[in-house]
Amino acid sequence: MAQAKSFDMAEEFAGLDFHFIRLENRFVTTMETLIQRPDKSIREAGEDREEASD
Repeated sequence: MAQAKSFDMAEEFAGLDFHFIRLENRFVTTMETLIQRPDKSIREAGEDREEASD
C-alpha cells in the first residue's frame, strides 16, 4: 500500500494572501481538516458546526 504524503499546510500555503490573517488561518485549518477526511464534506469533516461554518 502506498504511503500517504504528509503536508505542512502552513508551509504549503505560505504565499496565500487574503489580506486578513484570520481568513488565512481559517483556510489553512480547513485544509488540514479536509486532508484528514477527504471523503467527507467540509461540514462532515469538521469537528463541530462552528469549525465548518466559521
